[in-house]
Amino acid sequence: MNKWYKHIIGARTIKTGLATFLTSLFCLMLNLTPIFAILTAIVTIEPTAKASLKKGYRRLPATVIGALFAVIFTYIFGDTSPLSYTFAAVFTILLCTKLNLQVGTTVAVLTAMAMIPGIHHAYYFNFFSRLLTALIGLVTAGLVNFIVLPPKYYQQIEDNLSVIEHKMYKLFALRCQELLLGKFQSDESNDLLDKLVGLNTKTETLIGYQRDELRYHKNKEKEWKRLKDISNRAYSDRLFATHLSNIIYLPKNIHLKFTADEKMAIIRISKSVNKIPSNDEFIRQREAASTLKSSVKLLEEFDQNQIKSHLIYEILLIYKILDTRFEDKERR
Repeated sequence: MNKWYKHIIGARTIKTGLATFLTSLFCLMLNLTPIFAILTAIVTIEPTAKASLKKGYRRLPATVIGALFAVIFTYIFGDTSPLSYTFAAVFTILLCTKLNLQVGTTVAVLTAMAMIPGIHHAYYFNFFSRLLTALIGLVTAGLVNFIVLPPKYYQQIEDNLSVIEHKMYKLFALRCQELLLGKFQSDESNDLLDKLVGLNTKTETLIGYQRDELRYHKNKEKEWKRLKDISNRAYSDRLFATHLSNIIYLPKNIHLKFTADEKMAIIRISKSVNKIPSNDEFIRQREAASTLKSSVKLLEEFDQNQIKSHLIYEILLIYKILDTRFEDKERR
């Protein structure tokens, strides 16, 4: 099932539909209006069970606040007055914000607005029935999210990491070429790096989701190990991207020249890095790395060669990150 349904309809959509069905079924069995419970259930389906529970704790009291203000202002102004809707919305937002319940504000306001026309004079009944239906929606959606199709982001994370690495290696080769040509400011490299950072952030978010989900499920040692390997890989990519940014973001109006040996060493390393996706291995350029190490030793840290020293040092750090990474990979 996991192989075919996700190409047609997402797991979260399936869970939302199931939670809606069960919530409406329970409410109708109890002769309660299901709309308020359904609103709560729909917004309770989050990427992880932890997120559903955490936000549910805030959405329930927020919904109670919305229902309470709907009853109060309907009692004062009646259900045909615009003031009932206005004050119910404003006071619900204000109190939810004051109590740090912003995550439930939207549902609370919608609940209040939907309640007002049907309250009439049954104030107590409407208030407590809305409280019960909200609780039904919250519990039902939380259980569905926990039990049905637990989120598995592994493949998506691994696919993202493969894309990130391919883009990083390509960008590193491009940037090395720009530096050797004296192009120290590059809009192209800046744009590519921004996209890379965005994809990195998205991947880190997915890793966080998967970690949160595993904490709610026992006997998942293999999955914890897989997540650890993925997290280490993502950490290595983040280090690479950090040092890559250090050779892209440079001060304006800088002037420096690389020696012929330094240029050849940088070319060899950049080509080797660029070929990693096609070769599925990192062919070390130890002679080239030694040449750059010797250059760094000969340069003073705080003279006119400071930027040059910085660039070579960052290239060597990237080389070291890849060397260590593939050394660990080869040992397995």
